[in-house]
Amino acid sequence: MNMKKMVPIAMLAAFGWALPVLAAEDGKALYDSKCAMCHGTDGVAKKMAAGSKNFNDSAWKKTATVDSIVKDTKDGKGKMKGMGDKLNAEQMTAIADYVLTMAK
Repeated sequence: MNMKKMVPIAMLAAFGWALPVLAAEDGKALYDSKCAMCHGTDGVAKKMAAGSKNFNDSAWKKTATVDSIVKDTKDGKGKMKGMGDKLNAEQMTAIADYVLTMAK
């Protein structure tokens, strides 16, 4: 096969591998735009979210899972209304992954 034909094929293959990475949701950006107004940029609940767990609390993190955070985000919990009609599953998972990285 000549080089002129291989270059476009190689570029398509490389771009094809990059698509999932480019499409991945940014959990921090989503958290900052959808959650931080109540849960704080540092994961410490603001006054309006009084009673919520602090996401950077090590005791809470021992029991929190991506699935439990997604469920609470989707269905709502306490004063928080569910976000299932505003966020898709991939977005909620990205937020949950980010929340679990918050440090104390």
